[in-house]
Amino acid sequence: MLALGGPLLGWALTGCTTSSPTVSGRGTTPAPARGASVPASPSGPPTTALQTAVAEQSLADLSAAILTGPHRISLSRGQRSFLTWLGPVHAEHAVALVAPDPGSRPTTAAASPPAGAAPSVARLSLAASLALLAKEEAAQATRLRRTAVTLSGSAALVYGAIAVAGAGHAGALPDGAAVVPLGPHRPLAVVSDVVAQQQLVEQLHAVVYGYQLAIGRLGAVGKTRDRAVADLRDHRVLLARLSDRLVTRGAEVPPGEAAYTPSVTVRDAASAQTLLRRVETALLPFCGLWLAAAATGADRTEALSALAATARTARSWGAPLRAWPGLSD
Repeated sequence: MLALGGPLLGWALTGCTTSSPTVSGRGTTPAPARGASVPASPSGPPTTALQTAVAEQSLADLSAAILTGPHRISLSRGQRSFLTWLGPVHAEHAVALVAPDPGSRPTTAAASPPAGAAPSVARLSLAASLALLAKEEAAQATRLRRTAVTLSGSAALVYGAIAVAGAGHAGALPDGAAVVPLGPHRPLAVVSDVVAQQQLVEQLHAVVYGYQLAIGRLGAVGKTRDRAVADLRDHRVLLARLSDRLVTRGAEVPPGEAAYTPSVTVRDAASAQTLLRRVETALLPFCGLWLAAAATGADRTEALSALAATARTARSWGAPLRAWPGLSD
């Protein structure tokens, strides 16, 4: 039974940020250890940043070419809506990548990144044009993943977020998908790797509770229930691994609450899936905070994998695509 007045499950959907306590009723999040904070805006190699920005701008141009090209009248409403969103998203990524502080994610720049040759889809069918865009999205995501784990701080998160976004774009084509409109940015909290893992552990406790609640409404058998059970198992594995790591480092392991107040009343399978969509979405910025705080390449690789997996899982439960998965926008 849910405890009255218990902590809010999926609080990130109500406008809080990852700098706030994960759950209510426990006090404040521990302060970062002295000398252990994450650099706010370390920069990657200038050449890499410029090349990556050019590639992002090229994706923006290709999206626009398909949207306004010879096959524009053949686009479905969903395709047109998705491409209308996608071009500005890539343009925003490009501007952020060439900024002195990528973590600030500016939407304007004194000098835009140089563009390559204007893409042409005149000789391609609509299906071939969309397939080309999907291929380029996937290739760019792969390059960004490789770069992200070599960086640190907010730069690692920015590159990782764009990589995860690109993988989602590739998977959504050719038909398009529901999206979250571009909006104002929220600043990235700067915390130590220990605090980032503690906050993620706190949120994972809430996620596990949410899955347990939802699974009870997904029927006794079926693919949807099986998928939820598998997702729950994955979250428990990550929770156990992070908890063990905190113990090894002599840090406090946040315990789970006795009960949580869900952000949606779970009455049937539909509301159960809504809850899972929300808790996965709420988990994204905590995975992103871990990526920004990770102290080693191995930890960044693990954090980026967790961010990518959470984004895929959220999408599988019907969450819309986001321009900056892993950030609190």
